[in-house]
Amino acid sequence: MFALSRIARLVRRKQVRQVSIVRKAMYHYEPLPSPQFIRLVNIIRDDYSQHGFSVRLTAHSLHDLPPFWALSYTWGSPDFQSDDPQDEKAEGKRFSIKCDGDDMEIGESLYDFLRHMNEEMFAASNPSGPQTYARPSTNTRRLVFPERHFNFWVDAICIDQQNDDERSDQVQLMGKIYQSASRVIAWLGNTEPNDNVNWVINGFAPMMLHVSRSSSRPKVIQLCQDTGHELNHPKAEELIGAGVCARWRRSYADFFSFFVKKRWLTRGWVVQEAAIPEPYTVVLLCGRSQFSWTTINNFASFILNVGWDDTLEASLTESLPEWKARKGTIDRLWNPVSTSLPDFQEETINDSMVDWQNRRWGAVTDEEVRHAEVLHNFHRLRFYEFQNPLDHIYGTLGLMPLILGPKYPLGVTPSYDISVEQAFTDVATWLIPHLPNLDILGLAGLALGRSGALPSWVPDFSFHGPARHTSLQRARQIRMKYARWYGPLDATRTTSLFESPKPFARIERSRLRLEGSRIDNIKKIHKLHHDDQGVLWNVSWILDFCNRNDAYITGSESPAEAVVHTLSADIRPRVILKKDYKERSEDWVRDCITYNWLLSQDGKKPVLPAGVKNRNRRKPFMTVDDALERGCQDGFRSSLIDNHITKVIDFVTPGRQVIITEGGFLGLGRAEAQVGDEIWLMRGGRMPLILRKSGRTGGVGEDYLLVGEAYIHGIMHGEMMNDRLRQSFQEVVIV
Repeated sequence: MFALSRIARLVRRKQVRQVSIVRKAMYHYEPLPSPQFIRLVNIIRDDYSQHGFSVRLTAHSLHDLPPFWALSYTWGSPDFQSDDPQDEKAEGKRFSIKCDGDDMEIGESLYDFLRHMNEEMFAASNPSGPQTYARPSTNTRRLVFPERHFNFWVDAICIDQQNDDERSDQVQLMGKIYQSASRVIAWLGNTEPNDNVNWVINGFAPMMLHVSRSSSRPKVIQLCQDTGHELNHPKAEELIGAGVCARWRRSYADFFSFFVKKRWLTRGWVVQEAAIPEPYTVVLLCGRSQFSWTTINNFASFILNVGWDDTLEASLTESLPEWKARKGTIDRLWNPVSTSLPDFQEETINDSMVDWQNRRWGAVTDEEVRHAEVLHNFHRLRFYEFQNPLDHIYGTLGLMPLILGPKYPLGVTPSYDISVEQAFTDVATWLIPHLPNLDILGLAGLALGRSGALPSWVPDFSFHGPARHTSLQRARQIRMKYARWYGPLDATRTTSLFESPKPFARIERSRLRLEGSRIDNIKKIHKLHHDDQGVLWNVSWILDFCNRNDAYITGSESPAEAVVHTLSADIRPRVILKKDYKERSEDWVRDCITYNWLLSQDGKKPVLPAGVKNRNRRKPFMTVDDALERGCQDGFRSSLIDNHITKVIDFVTPGRQVIITEGGFLGLGRAEAQVGDEIWLMRGGRMPLILRKSGRTGGVGEDYLLVGEAYIHGIMHGEMMNDRLRQSFQEVVIV
């Protein structure tokens, strides 16, 4: 009885404590005078406060703002606590502070920033007074100096987060807010970097950027590409010094370890917060250490340009457990939006940007290029974290007017009252008529983990699928160390204006109406798996395919060559000349089969014939003797792992599987494709689409679900397009 009453008291005490916390969080916001007003916050030293400071809010018109700093930070804990990907959404501690005399609850990272700024401002205004704050050492570079009574803009405090209407209004002002800020402070938490990290940012990075911009730039770039990120080569030591190269080798792991742990880099709002302001205004603040975002941004760009990202990826995955859990850190440090944004500020977009967008999305006209860039930013935000899935759209709205320019209205009105599915559908409905083709559908389709309530043709902008997964068209365009650009795929010759006049799509709420023709059905599927080294692991189907066919269905290639073209989506490594591609492809296939035959567990080995001929009296593609001879060669395993074809296929195939059609074509499609799914060519669609009957009947027959795009080897450059096929096009409805 005593125990029960004690438990009851504890429960009541907990309930009272929870109620008091809720009450503390109930700071009452006064309505803003108009949607063109924002609030700014002052940090006030308050010796009577529990934390030594309080804050005060004031409202200001966007047209009459005092100087202020805008804060970019993460709402939860500033650092990841483990290498577990599930740690990404940890909330962190909560703190109650005084705002205009009332209690307000804020997160751990913001609390640390406010306390840090309070101490810095007090120390700056009282240089001769008693110091409770450890001053920065004399060798710490100072980029910003906070002043007493200065203004800050902090979203969690300056926006009434409980008022959806106000949030919707303020989201539309984000671009103007960050453009107006005299500084943008990226708060990375109290943890300060060690000497190695400081040396990379303030010493090595500026040095490498300087030499890469000198008159000997081509020589420097080539040298860095040849030596790799370790710089363990006499020519590298001659160029920048043996001591510098040795220090870099000791320091780079610490540099990347420091940043891979920072939640700030994975936060979606960061993309526009760091891109919209002038680059020099963005300062990273880590405790008392301050760094230029421009230096880090440019250094990451340098790493990507010289191809160090590939070898760094392998080295850091092995030495840093968290690196594998949170891929894409180098890309996030780069943030290419800040580089491309100035190109869209001009009335006429320059030729290099038009060429870039043509490679990305097939965009050529001003309208197409600007809307393709909008789509590309939505696509990039898939790989970032937002607390609210709607912010995968709203988190980039500050950039949109800068990209679209004055001629094209923003097709999104932010509202936190609508569903995520409605918001994503609205975005797709807005963009499709302004785009040059249907490549956007390569980002849609069925996939495990995506919202089941979305129409199948609408991309889930909050979901990115397997690591590095993107559309096949984008995969061909992405700059890779191992591959060269061979132009876009275009199965319907959409790039020819006479082939695909607009509009090629009609949208009625959740229904997408296209015109096309079914060209084939899926007969077989083969799942694709890779081992830890990136080598394809289940290849019995390849051996069977090569043994059963003397030539591919097109008649111009060997089966092995067709296999490699398909698995790589026809991305050819730059080191292989076109005249050598057939021989190198067949060698790779034989090496891959040998690798599997030697290392697979019992029951998973490819079955190799011992004799010279198979049961069909055809010379087999490989025999046991062939495999033994290849497997005994020195460096066989490492040679296959490092083979550029292996690298390309490992890049292309995540989330995909091999398909064989009833017509005998080999293809690459979504992992969700099934036997019996139909393959269609659509007017305006450069990629074949895999469709599945939905079981529901619409106005023109049975509706379809979009499974995804496909690479079908032998038809990807318009080989199947002719007048007869064009005349067979019919309306199809995708839901």
